[in-house]
Amino acid sequence: MKKTKIYLFPGLMCDKRVFKDIFFYLENEYELIYVDIPLEENFDKMIEKLNFKEEKVNLLGFSMGGYLATYFALKYPKKVDNLLILSASCCALSKNEIAFRKKAISFVKEFGFKPLSRKKISSLLENKDNLKLINLIFDMYQKMGENYFLTHMNASLKRKDLTDEIICSNLNFNFCYSNKDSLINQEWFENLKNKSNCNLNIINSTSHMITLEKSVFIVDEIRRAF
Repeated sequence: MKKTKIYLFPGLMCDKRVFKDIFFYLENEYELIYVDIPLEENFDKMIEKLNFKEEKVNLLGFSMGGYLATYFALKYPKKVDNLLILSASCCALSKNEIAFRKKAISFVKEFGFKPLSRKKISSLLENKDNLKLINLIFDMYQKMGENYFLTHMNASLKRKDLTDEIICSNLNFNFCYSNKDSLINQEWFENLKNKSNCNLNIINSTSHMITLEKSVFIVDEIRRAF
């Protein structure tokens, strides 16, 4: 029996290891294809680099990869079958977040790229003492390096709110996120919940890195969505 194929997009400064548990649990059930976020200056150019051979594809996106998957699906709805979007609110960044990211970009340009601090990494996790995960995220961030950081951070400043397009689409949107994740816009999800038929599955957690900390839950979501 032919396996269902799913394309997986990572988050900002993440590599294939952000999906390591998904591959561990599901590689015998699905054909899982990892796709790096294209190194382009905006999302329009990124999606033009996604040359899928299939007539229709299944997409799973985490964090920035979730926004990218959504952006692609809305631009080419006839090319997409099902979507699962993890830890990603598909809206423009707040003014404070834009200012913070611009400051981070300026810092790197002036002083050079430095790995994310372990204190900052722990803020992304529910289990803030999980040294194994902290070291993994630290290593991914360091491996991606300055060029990816500057290119994708600049691209993130140009995000637009996709709410109206999501509501008007006939696509099968599935969102999964933590209700205390400080990196996503919780109000955006509340608005989407009230205005659309999107399937929202909420985890009672502070974790942003749900592919790593809530992998069993995510595996069940994948089986349901695809």
